Amino acid sequence: MLSWRSDVNSRQDRYEVHYQRNGTREERTMATNETSLTIHYLHPGSGYEVKVHAISHGVRSEPHSYFQAVFPKPPQNLTLQTVHTNLVVLHWQAPEGSDFSEYVVRYRTDASPWQRISGLHENEARIKDMHYGERYLVQVNTVSFGVESPHPLELNVTMPPQPVSNVVPLVDSRNLTLEWPRPDGHVDFYTLKWWPTDEEDRVEFKNVTQLEDLSSPSVRIPIEDLSPGRQYRFEVQASSNGIRSGTTHLSTRTMPLIQSDVFIANAGHEQGQDETITLSYTPTPADSTRFDIYRFSMGDPTIKDKEKLANDTERKLSFSGLTPGKLYNVTVWTVSGGVASLPVQRLYRLHPLPISDLKAIQVAAREITLHWTAPAGEYTDFELQYLSADEEAPQLLQNVTKNTEITLQGLRPYHNYTFTVVVRSGSIQGTDFADVSVSTLMRSSAPISASYQTLTAPPGKVDYFQPSDVQPGEVTFEWSLEPAEQHGPIDYFRITCQNADDAADVSSYEFPVNATQGKIDGLVPGNHYIFRIQAKSALGYGAEREHIQTMPILAPPVPEPSVTPLEVSRTSSTIEISFRQGYFSNAHGMVRSYTIIIAEDVGKNASGLEMPSWQDVQAYTVWLPYQAIEPYNPFLTSNGSRKSSLEAEHFTIGTANCDKHQAGYCNGPLRAGTTYRIKIRAFTDEDKFTDTVYSSPITTERSDTVIVAATVSAVLLVAMVLVVVYCQHRCQLIRRASKLARMQDELAALPEGYITPNRPVHVKDFSEHYRIMSADSDFRFSEEFEELKHVGRDQACSFANLPCNRPKNRFTNILPYDHSRFKLQPVDDDDGSDYINANYMPGHNSPREFIVTQGPLHSTREEFWRMCWESNSRAIVMLTRCFEKGREKCDQYWPVDRVAMFYGDIKVQLIIDTHYHDWSISEFMVSRNCESRIMRHFHFTTWPDFGVPEPPQSLVRFVRAFRDVIGTDMRPIIVHCSAGVGRSGTFIALDRILQHIHKSDYVDIFGIVFAMRKERVFMVQTETAVCVHPSVSAGGAGGQGAPAGRFARAARQRWLRSFINITC
Repeated sequence: MLSWRSDVNSRQDRYEVHYQRNGTREERTMATNETSLTIHYLHPGSGYEVKVHAISHGVRSEPHSYFQAVFPKPPQNLTLQTVHTNLVVLHWQAPEGSDFSEYVVRYRTDASPWQRISGLHENEARIKDMHYGERYLVQVNTVSFGVESPHPLELNVTMPPQPVSNVVPLVDSRNLTLEWPRPDGHVDFYTLKWWPTDEEDRVEFKNVTQLEDLSSPSVRIPIEDLSPGRQYRFEVQASSNGIRSGTTHLSTRTMPLIQSDVFIANAGHEQGQDETITLSYTPTPADSTRFDIYRFSMGDPTIKDKEKLANDTERKLSFSGLTPGKLYNVTVWTVSGGVASLPVQRLYRLHPLPISDLKAIQVAAREITLHWTAPAGEYTDFELQYLSADEEAPQLLQNVTKNTEITLQGLRPYHNYTFTVVVRSGSIQGTDFADVSVSTLMRSSAPISASYQTLTAPPGKVDYFQPSDVQPGEVTFEWSLEPAEQHGPIDYFRITCQNADDAADVSSYEFPVNATQGKIDGLVPGNHYIFRIQAKSALGYGAEREHIQTMPILAPPVPEPSVTPLEVSRTSSTIEISFRQGYFSNAHGMVRSYTIIIAEDVGKNASGLEMPSWQDVQAYTVWLPYQAIEPYNPFLTSNGSRKSSLEAEHFTIGTANCDKHQAGYCNGPLRAGTTYRIKIRAFTDEDKFTDTVYSSPITTERSDTVIVAATVSAVLLVAMVLVVVYCQHRCQLIRRASKLARMQDELAALPEGYITPNRPVHVKDFSEHYRIMSADSDFRFSEEFEELKHVGRDQACSFANLPCNRPKNRFTNILPYDHSRFKLQPVDDDDGSDYINANYMPGHNSPREFIVTQGPLHSTREEFWRMCWESNSRAIVMLTRCFEKGREKCDQYWPVDRVAMFYGDIKVQLIIDTHYHDWSISEFMVSRNCESRIMRHFHFTTWPDFGVPEPPQSLVRFVRAFRDVIGTDMRPIIVHCSAGVGRSGTFIALDRILQHIHKSDYVDIFGIVFAMRKERVFMVQTETAVCVHPSVSAGGAGGQGAPAGRFARAARQRWLRSFINITC
């Protein structure tokens, strides 16, 4: 059918179509009024030239020409003549009654585009690039002038798959994997068939669809559940689109199992074991695998492998002629039909041979050079071992070298060393066997040892050089030289002493070799000295150890009691004395200055550095000891040299006219008719001094005014005798009160430093001392007690006053000092958890022999037992009853029966309870966590409130009974009454005295109470406790100087009553 478009700009009446068949004269013309025309009866496959004219009013236009071919007829009888691998041969017949110019062949798979073969003029075509196993659609058609027949011939062609090749079996004992290169083309699945060669009827099949990654270059198919060590035959085919490839045949054998264990039977360094490996093995069960032989290898190509039959019952063999020190890979297989099992491997290294000819080729004091001959065989290095010279904790020192010579340095001179050399072969580095032990991969030879001594050397430095006792003119040194620093025999030690201010002033002292201390004397107090010590041996002196020491300056030695200032003359207001330079020794330092001390009452303290001046004592009726002048030195000449020690200094007391308001010391006038005692004070330094004893009493002359007044007073005294007798008793009371008031005023004006803290009394003088002190209604005892009232009261009690701790105090005025309080272990950082009302207290044996505390409150029982546990105490002394005169004095803080009680986390259980007439002793088992202790409880029960035990000796017996059970090393001891001050202080004082008088000939009650009051407030509360200076016999100690007969018994009773009359 032809169609065209008309020209819209002109008019056409009709159209004329003329067409002519190509290559012939056949032509025809047709007319039509339409713009299309169908031409029938054309020749198939021919080409036509068509011309179209437009006609208007009989006039033709220029023609429009067009060439078009008619569809040719398709070929006939298409057949597949040959199919071979990737080649296909097609054949067909030409069409009848149709023209065409050529044939065209097309082919494709379902998944690929068309492939075209054109320009064919024969009735046959060969397609060579077909893929294995693919299914193709093939078309053949005719073409005429580029126009193909609309009905080509079609044919389906399936190519056979490529056979499997180069199959490689990957086998183990029970599984096998067949692997081959992936065939070209398409494969739907593989078919496998296999059977044991000795059982051909046991055929098994397996179809495996090719689902693997097609990008993989190979195909792997596993086959499982095979028998170990057995021969199998396999057949493999590929299938594609229902067509099978050729069959590939394969025979292989599975690996046999090896279930044997292999042991190396070598015996270390025994003879012959350095070149032989002997091994044994256990059999592999025959029912678990098939195999023929065992195969053994050393892993060395120079060592021939060995084999043993599977049924050989001797399961042991040896490899000889091996290299000492070499590492061998001992490998064992089972073998079936030439196929070996997996290996069983044992790495084993033979011991290397030892060295020979070990000797020292050079020996010095601190180094030795050793040489030896290397062994045959293999080895890695040499290890040399020796012990260090540290005698307390010697260490094994090791040196490793690859050479046959080594120099050891840093040795101790004059010391015996034993050197041991072993040959090492191998290392654990670089191995791939994680389960191989170090001893397998590294072997050592038998050790070879030799001993050598280093040479001597000069001694080393003394390691310790310190003074053990330093006196003003001498010093005692202690030293030690460690054996490691002696470096050989020592001859002696030398100490040189050099005056630091005079390099030429050098002295030398020698001490024997076995000496560890020595004294250097003849030194000058106050000088600086450099002491150097050296050890001396045959090789000379060792290094110096230096110590710089400043010699102390002490107070001058106390002169003899006979050394006192001498009276030269006296007036009513002056006394002239003389004294000599030789009164005081310069052994503790050169005496620099002197001063004069004057006393009207020698019972007052006159041992303080800062003495009252003449102005200070004017307010007192009885002058206190005072210092007359500033320290001076009358024994120095104008050029600073010292006068002769025999030259006397004359000094007149009372020559100055002093202003009472003047500051400093002034030699003011003495009072007429007054008795004075004078002593000389010598200073070696500003704060170091010593006094002579007081001179004999010296009374100034009376003045005329005094004589007249005395006469009048005598007359008045006679007139008032009767009045005095009548009022005697009342006057005594008034006098005592007046003296006490005056004494309090005087003591209040003096600092604590003016109170003499120690007032010892010899036992032989005690009776007289007691009589004097108790005279005038115990006035002097009361006087002593007043001096103690303020002792220690300036010390802080800040922790006791914290709000969290106030409820823990039984009395608001009995608080522990901060510096001596017992501190509990804090609990969970709670404020106040470390507080208890208790202080450490000195005893006869230790400055912390006792812990004095109040009687526990019900709320503080747990803190009390915590203190017992944390102080590691083993004894409690209780001096009060829980209730006295209807008032609670102490809580019942312990169990009264054998039922255990808990106080916090501390368990207390009564074990033994023994009662005596005046006291009881109990034993408690105290436990905390898993630790337990025995604690004794001493309870004195007959001490009445505000009274004295009756008889007083019962307390002495209690103290002695306590000391018989509790040794002097079992401390601290916890002591309490109610407040923890009165009765507790009396008990401690009595315990100290009873121990003290066994070793000394004096007692010092004032000093004991003074020391206790420095540690806890109000220790020993009443005057009568201080008033008593116990006689040794009254305490039952059997000392000397005790009064005899009834006076002795009365003294004992009075002393004990007075001493114990304390309330807590």
